[in-house]
Amino acid sequence: MPPVSIIITAHEQCDVLRRHLPAFLEQDYPADYEVIVVDMNSTDDTLPMLENLQRRNPNLHIVCLPDSARDVSPLRLALTLGIRSASNEWLVLSKADCIPASPHWLSHMISTCEARPETQIVLGQSRFVDGHGWHGLRCRFFRARQQWLHLHYAKRNGAYRCDGTNLCYRRSLFFEHRGFADHANLLAGATDIMVNHHSTARNTAVCTDPEAIILQDTPRNPDWWSRERLFFMETRRHFRHTFSYRLTYCLAAVLPWVCTLLIAAIVVLGLIYHNYIAVGLSLLVWLMYMGYITFSFNRHLKSIGEPSIIASLPLLLHLVPLWDTAAWLRWVFADKYIFKKRFI
Repeated sequence: MPPVSIIITAHEQCDVLRRHLPAFLEQDYPADYEVIVVDMNSTDDTLPMLENLQRRNPNLHIVCLPDSARDVSPLRLALTLGIRSASNEWLVLSKADCIPASPHWLSHMISTCEARPETQIVLGQSRFVDGHGWHGLRCRFFRARQQWLHLHYAKRNGAYRCDGTNLCYRRSLFFEHRGFADHANLLAGATDIMVNHHSTARNTAVCTDPEAIILQDTPRNPDWWSRERLFFMETRRHFRHTFSYRLTYCLAAVLPWVCTLLIAAIVVLGLIYHNYIAVGLSLLVWLMYMGYITFSFNRHLKSIGEPSIIASLPLLLHLVPLWDTAAWLRWVFADKYIFKKRFI
């Protein structure tokens, strides 16, 4: 196993780091590794807490963001400083509100990195935890569905996007492509655009081991989800090689509606003309189709330890194109200046 640098960005998250950081520092990994926490100008007790924890953990390193930076988004600057401070070739990127599901998380991720010599990027899985009510269900479903689609796509074609909470990346690849220089002033989508631009089917691998999952706290603010969808609409505008994935994504989004509307039309016509055999067969076909999707999706949920959502899945699948359309319309009418870093 090679030495590894884990990079975590944090802002005003003292309590979260106090709960989660020990799990990163106590990984059962058979080689040296360091944990670099980049403090993004927190005004709470984040820095004193980190300094106190550092005295007991020599593999913990602290990097502080400068008070101001022109033209560079804070997250991109924080990641760049963390990567520059790293002393190892393999980097693992995560966030302060995340915690490994197992003490063997790092071993499984790096085992995937080392499985093939040409591997430079490894995509991991994550899921939201402690999410309650409609907001929690929506967040958990949408993340699981996104990973279900883009991880399968990455295995055959290279990554369309990634999950920035569980990502392995070669340090040399980052500097070879000048880091975030091509999109330095964007506020969101740092790791998504980076992986999209540099990933190929040859240099990208996917780690699906159940012990290699990252658990992330569900954001408590209900507006977080809408804001993430809005900013992703701007992020994807900067993606490359997107046609085949977007075609697959659109087909997966609209197919439940097409099937439901078609079956509904046949059922209505069957009732009008008293053709009850056609009505019965149509309903059977719809049930078989939804049953197949439900079985496949819940198998993915089970693989990442997510509770089953069989009862609400048909409704959620039909809401996806409506959510995407609403996010796209908000992006169309939004002031595009909000997506970029402002001069300070």
